[in-house]
Amino acid sequence: MASWDGAVVSEARITDYDSIADRFDARYDLCDYAGVRETVLNFLGDAAVAVLEVGCGTGHWLGAIQARRTPSPYNTVSPSPDHTDDTRSSSRSAKASAERRVLAGIDPSAPMLARARGAAPAARLVRARAEDLPWRDGSFDRVFCVNALHHFTDRNRFFAEARRVLKPGGGLLTIAKDPHGERDAWWVYDYFEETRDIDLARYARVKTLRGELARAGFAWAEAFEADHIEAVHPAGAALADGADGPLARSFTSQLTVLSDEEFARGIARIREANAAAGGELQLVADFRLYATVGWLQP
Repeated sequence: MASWDGAVVSEARITDYDSIADRFDARYDLCDYAGVRETVLNFLGDAAVAVLEVGCGTGHWLGAIQARRTPSPYNTVSPSPDHTDDTRSSSRSAKASAERRVLAGIDPSAPMLARARGAAPAARLVRARAEDLPWRDGSFDRVFCVNALHHFTDRNRFFAEARRVLKPGGGLLTIAKDPHGERDAWWVYDYFEETRDIDLARYARVKTLRGELARAGFAWAEAFEADHIEAVHPAGAALADGADGPLARSFTSQLTVLSDEEFARGIARIREANAAAGGELQLVADFRLYATVGWLQP
């Protein structure tokens, strides 16, 4: 279970992203996350020169930012000297970096970063953890993470690190589910019964995140709905697609963290329910993703 200081996440359920990196991006073929994209791009605006994504994974969102800002030039901000960079070293000076746009991302998974290099070739990619950001104080205008915060082992430490690397007036954005409100319907929770309790332990309430941001020194925090995910998958087709469809273990971390036995029981429940429905069972997703934003004083 999670530690109820509201910050430390259980290590009992850890997603092995190294093992699913080559299949991770299939989720974007099944859902376009248009609301998430709009929220991220609006958060960055045109004024944010230096941008860091924490938990960048395969670089999907960094690629979207790079495409939006093309042909604006990018440069790199080097990590602090005591950290090891997974990418080629940069000989550009800090002064030159400050004068041009900066796009950077970190992730602890080397295979995910390898794919990110293809998605966002202009970004500076570093293998690192959210709780120990390898940049000097005041390096970025914006820091963001999408569907990643629940994987961090210590939110309070991450929020403190984000505040440290942000410039005055900078902002931090997180986008994630909030399963505590019980507004949402999701076939994953319906048939893979362990997943709801797992998510209740690893996801914080939105109001909790706002309080943690305030304690970390952010002057103002707000929250709003970033995206409303609505999708229907015919169960028969999903079962037939196997590893190439929404029933792939790599489709979402809620499935990836399950044991083989838990996953098999969920598949069996879907098969049974589909048979009872005469092969017409629909797997329904109707849930929301929430943005929580913290701002520093100028």
